Amino acid sequence: MRILVVSHPPLAPEHGAAQVALQLAAALAERGHEARAWSPEPLPAGTRWWELWRRQRQALERHLTEAGPFDVVDTPAHSLGPRVARAGLVVARNVQPELLYLAEARRAQPGRGSGVSLPHGGVIAAAVRGGWRRARLIFCQGSRELAWMRRRFPRWAGKLRRWVPAPPAAEQAAFAAVRRARRPRRPEAGVRYLWLGRWVAHKGTGRLLAFVRERAAQRPADTFTLAGCGPAAARDCPAELLASGRLRLVPAYRRDELPALLAGHDAGLFTSTVEGWGLALNEMLESGLPVFTTAAGGVDDLAPLWGDRLRPFPPPPDPALPAGPAPEPVAYLREFSWPAIAARYEADILAAAAAGGGGG
Repeated sequence: MRILVVSHPPLAPEHGAAQVALQLAAALAERGHEARAWSPEPLPAGTRWWELWRRQRQALERHLTEAGPFDVVDTPAHSLGPRVARAGLVVARNVQPELLYLAEARRAQPGRGSGVSLPHGGVIAAAVRGGWRRARLIFCQGSRELAWMRRRFPRWAGKLRRWVPAPPAAEQAAFAAVRRARRPRRPEAGVRYLWLGRWVAHKGTGRLLAFVRERAAQRPADTFTLAGCGPAAARDCPAELLASGRLRLVPAYRRDELPALLAGHDAGLFTSTVEGWGLALNEMLESGLPVFTTAAGGVDDLAPLWGDRLRPFPPPPDPALPAGPAPEPVAYLREFSWPAIAARYEADILAAAAAGGGGG
């Protein structure tokens, strides 16, 4: 089958959605399909934020005309317009919970949120729902989103499917090396906490900083690293903790720098209020870190496979951390590897093709 996997961000592994699109296309190609990842970037110069979704959809329509036909078109929902819907078996594969992000933005800043005005947010929400309606299949990212979609849109229950992401195989091997090399933490040493993510409200930055301030006062030996947070985090973080070095910011890091970053810490923090999945969860767990997490993103799917390595946020004042390397995650890797993900995706696509029919 000819399969097009659309990523709105540029096709670079630093972008989570692009990394996943690249891995899915490569894994499907390994299964014998002519699968390729594609991005509408770069968009025309001068594209404004309120034009972004429309320009992305128009670029996809042009690409389908120029490079088609495709048997399967896998795209974020708001790019799945009427013309795209006629291009083959169309799949809306959710990469982030668009409607929940819009709702979170309205709560965080009534009237405006994350640069999206309320009227424009309504346009985006309508485009997303339209894409879901036209899609033959809707791939929900994890069990939590699947359950939400079933409650919210019961009329589409028959075309809802669950999918999960994973790090690339090479990175999983690097994380495994970090996990196997872990040594017990010295009892007198403080806990070195690591948080990975963009500095946006739905990542739980407010509750994260409240925890950092409280724990820094309670436990003078503990330290904190916020990585991937960009330059904006420095404006919100306690100046005295930054000056002392107890709070360290890593605004950006390369993918090949991540294993060393994970190796240099004792526990992970995941504080999102709303999350699509959160590949940082996989990365921290695979490297052997216990993770103190909110109930968001992929937690429901990962918890049965990691036992006490996943714990509720916030951590207690003196958390009992594992004494050595985590056991080999055999059951986890059976599900969270790209060959397994692609095999399940292929089965769903082939079943939908055999059944025929359209969206609705």
